[in-house]
Parts: sequence; C-alpha cells; structure tokens
Amino acid sequence: MSRSGLSKSRLLGGLAGAVALAAASQGHALTIIASFDSSITSASNAAAIEASINSALQFYGDFSNPVTVKIGFSLMNSGLGASNTGIYTPTYAQYTAALAADSVAHPGNTVLQTGVANLPFGNDLPDVGATSADMRALGFSAPGIFSGGADGLVSLDASIMNFGDTAIAGLYGANSVIQHEVDEVLGVGGPGSLIGQGGFPNTVGAEDLYRYAGFHAPTLSATTPAYFSINGGLTDLHDYNVSGSGDLADWNTPSCSGTQFVQNAFGCSGQPQFGLTLSSPEVVALQAIGYNLVASIPEPSAWTLMIAGFGMMGAMLRRRRGLATA
Repeated sequence: MSRSGLSKSRLLGGLAGAVALAAASQGHALTIIASFDSSITSASNAAAIEASINSALQFYGDFSNPVTVKIGFSLMNSGLGASNTGIYTPTYAQYTAALAADSVAHPGNTVLQTGVANLPFGNDLPDVGATSADMRALGFSAPGIFSGGADGLVSLDASIMNFGDTAIAGLYGANSVIQHEVDEVLGVGGPGSLIGQGGFPNTVGAEDLYRYAGFHAPTLSATTPAYFSINGGLTDLHDYNVSGSGDLADWNTPSCSGTQFVQNAFGCSGQPQFGLTLSSPEVVALQAIGYNLVASIPEPSAWTLMIAGFGMMGAMLRRRRGLATA
C-alpha cells in the first residue's frame, strides 16, 4: 500500500456579498462538462480515455440540481488519480441554512431531511468548507476558481488504468477512478473533510458535519475510528479512513478481496469495472450535502434561496489517491 500525498495552496483574493436564485425541476439535471488537455488528446489511446471519462460522468445526470460543473482532465505519470478543487468558506449558519432550505424545497430527499434534523448532534465550527460545485448546488454564487471557470482539475495515470470491461491483473478500473475524483470536485471524499488542513482555522468540512465516533458523539480527530452517519451517529453508513495516510473523508479500505466502493481511500488493482449506484454510500453523502436525485422529486417545483452580505475566501485543495495491492 503506497502513501497518498496532499498539498494545498491558497487562491489570492476573495469574494463577498452574493445573492443567488436557483430553480429546480424534473426538467433540470446536474451537468458536468469535461475538457481534455493535450496530454489526453495526444495520447495513443485518447479515444478510450475520453470515452471512459464521458461514460463515468453519465451517472451524475441522476441528480436534479440545475448546475453546470466544469472539470478539466489531464494525465499524470505517477499515482492513480488526483484532484484539485476550489473551496469556499461560508459560515456554519449560512451553509446549514442553505441545507435546510434545500431540504424544504426537495422533500423527496429524505437523506437530507434526516441529516438536517440531526445537525445539532454533529460537528460544528464557525465556518464550513465546501467546493464551488456544492456551493452552487445549494444556491450560492460561487464560481469555479480555475481557468475558464473550472470547478476542479482531475489527473489520471492512464498507464495503470484499465479502460475495458474485463478485469486485468495489475490495472485499475477506469470508471471507479474517474468517479472517485469527480465526487471530490462535487464535495464528498477528499475535500469533504478539512481535519488537520492548515489554512482553514475554525472550519469544518461539509462531510465532517456527519462524522461520528458513536451515537451523538461527533469527532474531528484524525486518528479516532469514525464513520459517516446522517442520523446523529445512530447508524454507521460507512467507516472513514483513519489509516494515517490517504484522505480522511474517503472510505476505509479493509481488503482488496471484499466489496469495493468508489470512494475507498486506496484503489485495488485487478478488479472488474464498477461504479456508483443510487444506493451507494457516496450517493447518500452527496445527497447529505445538497445534491438531489431526480427520482426524489415527485413534482416540478421552483425554489428561491437568497443569501446576502457574507464573505467567502477561495482556496485550492490538491488530493492524490493512494494504491493498495491485492
């Protein structure tokens, strides 16, 4: 098992004072626009790489948030996958008020309803760190911080990835790797936790709101066994990674022989292609931070969220995923 690295650099400047108006209906869906840099377009297997990325992105159309998310994709020469994401820091009161408003506007999102009802038992700090994509999904004005307004940059090591349907020893299924990094741009996994991250004082990650060590026992420890729960710690939906390396908001990876999940902290080679489903714990986590499944919206509706006069500071988080040996 190799170690995963993380570094962070601050984005100069900030944003202040915003009013956002969002409309959601069955006719809208989350749209992710992928762009490919020359490292991909000039690769000998460019068509296979681009097709795999586009295929992996299709799942996210199951979310109804009328938001367009831009992600730039490139290749790297080491590791498995890495992401850079834009982070904003509204106050805890502003962010949780947006969650509550979204819950009211989308009663079919019972995950978020349960999560909001149990927020008083979870972690809270003065500010919440959320990705630009998640912020806009909740109705905030939060542009992507990268060139062209991109919300995130994803790098892949195609040399150790399998782009076909049949498992190949020593290679990692492309679909799960791509969705792992896309989840991070949306706000779960890696950037979902800001535990131990310098430059974010008094700031809790969006997914840290649901991080527990026991019933009504929230934790912001990097070493205490912790799990994802939307009902105040009563139900452990999945254990978090506290191995000492890798991202703290990724899932614990106990064995490469067991069931694999997209957001496992460490990728396992030789696995058949797999990906997100509507019942995946990652999808539950996305719903808990404000993404609404199309299937959870019974009637077309419109909602307005107005948030004014708050200060936000942009930052960039870089995450690199580790590898596990089978």
